[in-house]
Order: sequence, then C-alpha cells, then structure tokens
Amino acid sequence: MSNHQSDNASNKSVKKAVLVLFHNDLRIEDNETLVKAATLAKSNQGNLMLIYADFLADCIQSRESRQAYHFNEMGAARQQFLSESLADLDRSLQRLGNRLLYLSPSYLSKSHLSPDKVESALNTFTKLCQLIEQQQVTDICVSHTADYNQNKGYAALQSKYPQIIWHRQSTHMLFADLPTQDLPKSFTQFRKKVEASHDLLNADDEVAVFPTPKSLPPMPDALMGHSKYLFKTQASNEQALSFKGGETNAMIHLTHYFDSAAPRTYKTTRNALDDWTHSTKFSPWLAKGCLSVKILLNRLRHYEREIIANESTYWIWFELLWREYFYWYAIEHGSNLFLFKGIGHQLPATHFDDQRLQQWQNGRMAACHILSSMPA
Repeated sequence: MSNHQSDNASNKSVKKAVLVLFHNDLRIEDNETLVKAATLAKSNQGNLMLIYADFLADCIQSRESRQAYHFNEMGAARQQFLSESLADLDRSLQRLGNRLLYLSPSYLSKSHLSPDKVESALNTFTKLCQLIEQQQVTDICVSHTADYNQNKGYAALQSKYPQIIWHRQSTHMLFADLPTQDLPKSFTQFRKKVEASHDLLNADDEVAVFPTPKSLPPMPDALMGHSKYLFKTQASNEQALSFKGGETNAMIHLTHYFDSAAPRTYKTTRNALDDWTHSTKFSPWLAKGCLSVKILLNRLRHYEREIIANESTYWIWFELLWREYFYWYAIEHGSNLFLFKGIGHQLPATHFDDQRLQQWQNGRMAACHILSSMPA
C-alpha cells in the first residue's frame, strides 16, 4: 500500500471533530459557544476538541526584537490568574467527559536556543493547524471578542481553511449586537439610548442565560493520552493573591458580595482602595469570561427586588454599561486604537524618560509629573 493510500485509510478512520477555541469565555455556565459546539458534535456523531490557544504568546515572540521599553506583556499576577482559570475550566470539563487542551509556543524566546532547538520551537498557530488537519475539523466555534490580536489569529485560520464552517456566539457582553442604531460618541449618550430601549435592570423577565451542559462529546481518542497537549496546572506564585482565577471562585465571590451589605453603599465607596468590599471586584473574572455578565446582572436584579434598590445598586448597572460601551467602542475602531496618533490623530510626547517610566510602572508617579510631561 502506498503512503497516499495509507493516509486516506487513516483519515477515514478518524472521526470528524468540532473545535472550540476558548478565549474570553473560560466557564461552563451560560456559555453559548460550548453549547453550540456540543450540539454540533453530537449531531455529527463526532468528537469535540476544547482548546485554549495562546495567541498572545505568538505576538510576544514576534515583537521581542522590536520592543523598545522591554516591559512584560503579561505580569506574574495576571499570568497566575489565567493559569488558575484554565485549571478550573479543565476540572469542569473533565466532570462533563472532556479535557482542556492548551497550546502555546514551545519557547517564548529563541535568543538563548541552540540552532537545533530553534527548529522545533513551533508557535501556537502552527500547532493548532496540525491538530485541525490531523483531527479533520469541520466546524470551529468561538465567542465574539474585541481583542485585535485574537481576531487576527481567527482571520488567519479562516484564510488557511476556507472549507471549515465558523460559528460565532456572544458570550461576553449583555447584548449580542450593538444595542443602538450607531455607536454614540460619548458614554452618556449611549447609556441614555440603552436605558430608553433596553433597560435590562428593570425588565419584567430575567435576562436569558444558556443552560449548563450535563455532558460533552469526547475528545479524539488519539489525544486522550497525548500529554503534550493536555492542560497541566502550573506552579503558582508563592505570593498569595486576593484574586483567585476560575469560574468556581467567581461564583463564590458573586455569592459573598450580594450576601453582604456592600452593594447598598457601592457608589460612595467604589473609588476607595483600602477595603476589599469597597468595590465589586468582578472585573478580572468578567474579563476572562469566568463570570457571565448576564448571571451577574440577574443577581443584581434579585438584590434590588429582595433587599434594596438605591443609587448604589443602580451604579453597579451603570458600570456594566461602561464596560458594554467600551467593548463596542473597540469593535467600532478596531486597529485604529493602536495607531501612533490614536483615533484623535494627535501625536503623543515621544521623549523617553526611564526614571519616569519606572515611577509610572511602580505607581509612584505624582499626578503633577504626569500632567507636566504631557504635550500642550
């Protein structure tokens, strides 16, 4: 039998697969992307691959040689939070009959590698392409995101595999589509329009959420014992962090916060930094999708009905609309947000002052210094 015939026979024995690319949706509750993928895989009697692909690491690798200020793209605390979130997601997926696969470059830096190892340092995109081809992926499911680099990765995959069907779900925001006819130039205009036509805080019905799957189709047999791709819990930083990543910890915090008196005083304490309860602290979990913003809103609505509705509880909704507005702002402006002149087409100051950079990075730069360094 020729190699070509052998490959064809091997391909026929491989079940078709549906692929989920996790990004800003690291949870199993109210996750339309996961529900959609599970439904597709079951209807096709195929496999389900659940992957977190670290496209950011690819960007770091490509920018290493031209990074002027040599700061970390992701600090240790944020990296630990992400690792904890992925570990928690993996445990949840295992309970449902699958596993999380994790792809990142073999080496983030090639500068200290011998020539023979440089060749084997595959980037995330290359690894992902290999899996797509080996497992005969027919459908890819992702959540909508405003992340410019992530969307560049998706576009490259679509270009490389035009035969694959893509499914994009809204899991990250309150609204699946822009809730206004066009994006207002200011948040206040946006808020007034939304509250006039989509006042979810005071709506009669609960905000609809997707049910949590009771089980998931299995991953491909060939990957079950393939430790190279299975997610492995990374050693955490010795420093104990207040924020613990993952959906489990997000739901614990959600319960504790709304079981306390903190929501009724939120507006007056939200800018204070000396007490854990002074602000809601939901942001890290929302950013990674460990917590559904719709589940959060429903819990806020319940608090207003059962405990108290006042200016402070309204202000939590107000801040959620801030988040919503700037998501759509990023969608609207796209890569223009990263232009040197910015969307306002104004050149920033270009004088480099290492001492002030260090002060700013360490949070020790007085406001007057920041203002004095700004161009007139």
